[in-house]
Amino acid sequence: MKRRAALAALFLVCSLAIVVPAQRLPASVIPEHYDIHFTPDFTTDTFGGRVTISARLSEAGRSITLNAAEIEFHETTVSAGKATHVATVRLDSERETATLTVQEPLPAGPIRIAIRYSGLLNDKLRGFYLSKANNRKYAITQLEATDARRAFPSFDEPAMKATFAVSATIDARDTAISNGRVVNDTPGPGAGKHTLTFSTTKRMSTYLVALLVGDWECINGTSDRVPIRVCGTPDRKDELRFALESAEFALRYLNRYFTIKYPFEKLDIIAVPDFAAGAMENTAAIVFRDQFLLVGKDGGSAEHLKQVSQYLAHEIAHQWFGDLVTMHWWDDIWLNEGFATWMERRPMEEWKPEWNPRFDEVRDMQSAMALDALRATRPIRIRVETPGEINQVFDAIAYQKTAAVIRMVEGYVGADSFRNGINAYLKKFAFGNATGEGFWTTIASATKRPVDRILSSYITHSSMPLVTVEMSCSGGSTQLSLAQKPISTAVPPSTTWEIPVCYKRGGPPPPKATASPAVARPNQARGSGSSAIDPAACVVLSGPATTVKLAGCSSWVFANVDGRGYYRTSYGTEGLNALSEAIRTAGLTPVEQTSLLEDVWALVRLNETSIADFLTLSAAVSAQLNPAMPTDQINFISDRLVDDQQRPAFERWVRQTLRPALADLGWEPNARDSASRQRIRSNVIYALGYAGRDPEILAEARRRVDRYLDEGTALDPGLATTLLHLAAINGDAPLYEKYVTRMTGGGKSRDEQIRFRNSLAYFSDPALRKRTLDYATSTDVRTQDAPDIISALMARPWAAQSTWQHIKTNWGKLLKQLGVFQGLPTVVGSTYSFCDVASRNDVEQFLNQNPINGTERIARQALETIDRCIATKDRQSHNLTEFLSR
Repeated sequence: MKRRAALAALFLVCSLAIVVPAQRLPASVIPEHYDIHFTPDFTTDTFGGRVTISARLSEAGRSITLNAAEIEFHETTVSAGKATHVATVRLDSERETATLTVQEPLPAGPIRIAIRYSGLLNDKLRGFYLSKANNRKYAITQLEATDARRAFPSFDEPAMKATFAVSATIDARDTAISNGRVVNDTPGPGAGKHTLTFSTTKRMSTYLVALLVGDWECINGTSDRVPIRVCGTPDRKDELRFALESAEFALRYLNRYFTIKYPFEKLDIIAVPDFAAGAMENTAAIVFRDQFLLVGKDGGSAEHLKQVSQYLAHEIAHQWFGDLVTMHWWDDIWLNEGFATWMERRPMEEWKPEWNPRFDEVRDMQSAMALDALRATRPIRIRVETPGEINQVFDAIAYQKTAAVIRMVEGYVGADSFRNGINAYLKKFAFGNATGEGFWTTIASATKRPVDRILSSYITHSSMPLVTVEMSCSGGSTQLSLAQKPISTAVPPSTTWEIPVCYKRGGPPPPKATASPAVARPNQARGSGSSAIDPAACVVLSGPATTVKLAGCSSWVFANVDGRGYYRTSYGTEGLNALSEAIRTAGLTPVEQTSLLEDVWALVRLNETSIADFLTLSAAVSAQLNPAMPTDQINFISDRLVDDQQRPAFERWVRQTLRPALADLGWEPNARDSASRQRIRSNVIYALGYAGRDPEILAEARRRVDRYLDEGTALDPGLATTLLHLAAINGDAPLYEKYVTRMTGGGKSRDEQIRFRNSLAYFSDPALRKRTLDYATSTDVRTQDAPDIISALMARPWAAQSTWQHIKTNWGKLLKQLGVFQGLPTVVGSTYSFCDVASRNDVEQFLNQNPINGTERIARQALETIDRCIATKDRQSHNLTEFLSR
């Protein structure tokens, strides 16, 4: 599953816990096959169902317990041999189970469970739920993590794999899509109905079953003889072409990478109007929220095209990581999500290298590292039992941290060697289930490197190491000293990781280095810039410290080649000054500059270095005019750390630092502009207008938006979102009305409607802000969209307090309106944007009084993030004032 980008970056782990009993099923029943028939009814918003489960009893008994939630049992029988027994059903809503009991003991061996049941097509975007668009209804499944039990009684655990034969009786005007291909389509039963029967699937977990009912229309393609359809509602059919092209390439790429070819008979990809996550990897029937798949007639911005391509590759990679091989239990969800995240930009590197996907990987890693520096972080593997606990592990730790650790190991052992290990793992566990131990022992065996020690340390420890780098020259040799300690108090200070530290250094290439036996020549990092200065080398830092002796003196050392190491680095003032010179002389690639900047910024947030060091380094990087420019941090400083007295000087610094970049970039796109240059232009203009409050920038943004709205003059797709945001900052009521018109149907495409909706949060006028808040909690907004609007308002300093008051006032409505998987967690997580004691205490008090099972970790992390912001502002304020007065 692909979490929405905004949510994946949230500070997602437990203090307000509600104790819920463990909900694992007994292991005495082993399902083998399901026959499931659905009959959705859009007139009553209900569905009927029949399920027959062929299973095997490992021991004799009279009772069978399976999962069921929010469904009503009508007839239940259990057959063994020639005997069929009517079963009584005892429901346990807290454990989400149903226990079937028969009067005569069932012998060990094969059994058949038959259940007729019914349920509601709910409005919570989980289970079998209702979606609305184009004045009609759609029925859609979303079963991960523990919601198959809301669609059909089942053994709803990932290790209880089986085959599935799905059928559905639906309205004659509609069609349906499921995991298998349609093998039969017959009229009835009943007038105006027809029944679709789908081919039986291969062995898979219950959470991967899919059924989508509606008037879907598809475009067709193929890749390596695998038929591909990309489908959507009829009004969106002409926006599917790019997704098909991207899916075809991704599947070809993955078929080449893996020795096991795509393991299913077809691939359907469906854009739906309402969906809680970004996308879901149902076996051979991937579902997307339409905004993450559709590309309008204007062709979309490079950033949007990248996102579509990334999300598609993520979900298609899941067909191997998650569908073919599934984690045994949810504590190893990283085996699914981390590997899909690791793979999601690989096809893009080959297909669209100008999009610079390696840079985005390093950026994504920072969201996990920010979370991982908190005391309230968690290890990649953590024990989970209840649905609420399971939902909370779909976070940046499972996705971005795991992917970063995998990339680090891959860079250490070499791409080809790691690929061999991955293929050995898939072959070993195909159509089965795996654990972390099964993975890392297989990779270690295939690569003949200590991957098991590296991975086990990173998977089982919370947080990450801080690697201190010191360099000295004596007698014509460089002595490189490396030491590690935990960056967070989440783990004992004596904790150590097995860290593959890869380094490069300045100065002329020396003769062969004389190093300790632990030092190994590395494989060239994927996507790294070549260094004419000194080839990289790697050392595995196993204990608290080690020293490496290198021939020749070095002017600088950088200890995270290609930014692929999952650790922070600290160089001290002298080492940092030397690296600033390396930036000016192109000794560090943009990816490495980003890694260095993020490390220094993390030390600022931990109050271990001065914000002046970061701003000085930022100016040096900004002068290079590359994607490493730290505009996100500059905007953060403006929002959270600058007080009223500092603001004029800070805004002057922003303008002085970034105006030269804009002078080089210009406002107008050039046909030769790379996607990277387009993004730099957008980021620079936004930071100048937002953090720098540059009057010329704000005036020009408003002028261009007015011309677009009033005269139809085109906006550059790469600048459209930035311009709409900046124009809204000082926007008036007439401009707001125009945004609302475009948002509610006047937009040229779904992309444009979303851009205007997301821009409403930037209007600073209190009356207009209230209108946005009222809209976010009304029935006019889709359930999936409300949390995004609320969190965008919370992120604006001028709107956060009034938004929080609105959240509290409308808490009861939000509980009913939003789902527990993403909606409510997003709202709770958005409170991390505060940076003052009074608001922090108010948030804590309110969440303590109104706890929501499944958001405990998010609440803890939000509160700790506020604490860290308060501390940073307090301790760095003097440093910031001193820097700005220079």
